Amino acid sequence: MTKGIKQPRKGFLLGAMVLSLSGFLSKLCGAVFKIPLTNLVGPEAMGYFGSAYSIYNFLLALATAGIPTGISTMVARSIATKKYKDISSVLKIAASIFVLLGATLSVLGMIFARPLARLMNSDEAYYCVLAIMPAVFFISAVAVFRGFFQGHNNMVPTAWSNVIEATFKLVAGYGIALILHLQGYPSPVVVGGAMAGVTLGTVISSLFMLLRYLLRGDEYRLSAEPEAETVSTPKKALTKDFLSITFPIMISSVTSTLMSAVDSFFVVNRMKMYLDLSQANIRWGCYGSMALPIYNLPSFLITSIGTSLVPSISMAYAQNDKEKIRTTLDKALKYASILAFGCGFGLSAVSEGAVRLFYGAQSEANIEIATGLLSVISLALVSVGITNVTASILQSVGKAHMSVVSVAVGSLIKTAATFVMVSFPQINIYGAPLSTNIAYPIVLLMNLFFIRKYLGYLPKFRDVFLKPLVCAVGCYGAVKLTVFALGNFATARWAIFPEILVGIVVYIALILLVKLVSLCEIRKIFKKS
Repeated sequence: MTKGIKQPRKGFLLGAMVLSLSGFLSKLCGAVFKIPLTNLVGPEAMGYFGSAYSIYNFLLALATAGIPTGISTMVARSIATKKYKDISSVLKIAASIFVLLGATLSVLGMIFARPLARLMNSDEAYYCVLAIMPAVFFISAVAVFRGFFQGHNNMVPTAWSNVIEATFKLVAGYGIALILHLQGYPSPVVVGGAMAGVTLGTVISSLFMLLRYLLRGDEYRLSAEPEAETVSTPKKALTKDFLSITFPIMISSVTSTLMSAVDSFFVVNRMKMYLDLSQANIRWGCYGSMALPIYNLPSFLITSIGTSLVPSISMAYAQNDKEKIRTTLDKALKYASILAFGCGFGLSAVSEGAVRLFYGAQSEANIEIATGLLSVISLALVSVGITNVTASILQSVGKAHMSVVSVAVGSLIKTAATFVMVSFPQINIYGAPLSTNIAYPIVLLMNLFFIRKYLGYLPKFRDVFLKPLVCAVGCYGAVKLTVFALGNFATARWAIFPEILVGIVVYIALILLVKLVSLCEIRKIFKKS
C-alpha cells in the first residue's frame, strides 16, 4: 500500500456502539413519530399504516435484503486478500441488479397500490401504500453505499444515514399528517400523508450517502493501488459469489417479512370470527402500532452487533484465522446475550409504564391491551436478538443459505401457531406475540447447530445463556419490586424512569458479581482493536 493510505479499521464492538447510538436515535424518532400520529388518528387508522408497512417491508426485503451484508462481506474479503479491484466491481454488480429491481418494484407497487391494500383487508390503506412505494427504490440505493462503508469496518456513514432518514420521517411525516388533519381530511388520507414523510426521509438519506461516497477519502480508493492492477477476480465469479451471499439473505428476509404480513392477514381475519372488523383492527393496531414500536426500541442494540460483526468475521475467515474467528464469536455472542436478556426482561417488567408514557392519551382499554401484548413480546427479544447475530455469523462465512432453512422452519411454526392461537377468543391477539416466542428459540437452536457443523464452534453455555438469564431474572425482580414500591407515590407513566434506573444498576451489578464481564473488559471495548 502506498504511503498515506490508511489501514481498515479494526474490531467490531466500536462499530456496534456507533450503530447502537444511531439506532437509538432512529428508533426514538420512529416512536416519537408513531406516538403522536396514533394519538391523532387512533389505533384503527394506524392499522392501515401497519398494513401498508407490511407490504412495503416485503418489497423492501426483495429489493434490498442482503445488499449491505453481501457488499460488506465481499469488500472485507477483497481487502483481506488485497484484491482491491474487486471492490468497485462488486459495487457495480450490486447496483446493476438491486437498484434496478428496487425501481421496478416501486413502479409496480404504485400501479397496484389499491389491489395490494385490498389484499391486506384494508382498502383504506390505499393512500399509505401509494405514498410509501417510491421509498423502495431510494432505500435500495442507500443499501449499496452502506455495504461499501461497512465493508471497511466504518459504521459511521450508515449511522448518519439512519438518523437522517428517521429525522426527516418524523418532521415531514407528522407535519404533513397534522396539516391534512387540520384541513379536515379523513384519517386514511392523513395516515397516507404521514407515509409520504417516510418516503421523503429515504430520499434525503440516499442523497447523503451518494455525497458521502463521492467525497470519500483515499483510504476508500484502494483499487487505485498498483497491486490492484494485476490482482482481481473475473466479474462472473464475483457475481456468483455475491449472489450466493445476498440471495439466501433475501429469501430469509422475505420469509421473515412475509411472516409479519401473514400475521397482519391472519390475525385480523381470525379475530373477525368472534369480533366485528372495527374491534379486530383496534386490537391489531394496539399490537402493531403501540406494542411493537416500543418493543423495537431496544432491538437495535443487539442487531448492531450482528451488522458490525460481518466484516470482522469475513476478513478473519478469508485469512483462515481460526483463533481470531473464535475470539470474535465469543465476544459477539456474549455481549449480544447480555443485551438481549437485559432488554427483554427489563422491558417486560416496565411494560405498563412504557405504554402509558408513550400512549397515555389512548383509552384505558387500549392501554391495557397494549401493556399485556408488550409484556409478552418483550421476552422474544432474547431469542430474536441472539438469532440475528447467529445469522450474521453464517452469512459472514458463506453459509447464508443455512439461515434460510432455519428461518423457513421458524416461519412455518410461527404461522401455524398464530393461525391456531388467534382462533381462540380467550387468546385472540395475544396469539401473535406468543407465536414469536415459540418460533424464534427453534430458529436459534438451528442456527447454533449450523455454526457448530461448519465452524466447529459452540458458544459457552454459561456465558451466553445461564449467567445472563440469572442476571435478567434478578433485574426483573428488582424492577417489579420498584414498581410495587412506587405504586402509591407516582403514576406508572412517570415511575418508569426510576424503575429503568434501578433495573440498569441491578443488572450491571449482577453481571459484575457473576463475573460475566470485568471492568477491565469494559474499558477495552472503547479501544479500536
